[in-house]
Amino acid sequence: MGRSTEQNKYYHGVVVKAVMHGLYDVGYNLSPSQTHEYLKNAFLRVYNLNANWEYETETGSTRALTKKEFQTFIAEIQQWAAEYLNTYIPDPNEVKYESTELNK
Repeated sequence: MGRSTEQNKYYHGVVVKAVMHGLYDVGYNLSPSQTHEYLKNAFLRVYNLNANWEYETETGSTRALTKKEFQTFIAEIQQWAAEYLNTYIPDPNEVKYESTELNK
């Protein structure tokens, strides 16, 4: 089973927004939608070796992640944001969140 509605609300309402602001602070002006794409490319990229022994890359989908995989995805983003953006992303139990939509 895929990610829960609550995970989705938290991701878009807290994680994406926090990363977007952290990226802005270091010079990148991305929309929530662009930030979501950036995070997918950074954390869900898969490298496959094709028949010609060449690597092909593919970006995974957050919709395809199980609840546990989605938790891991968010934990990796939290760690990265703290280290590279100096941005703290609170856990779901530390903050209220409402948004389930990406503001384009």
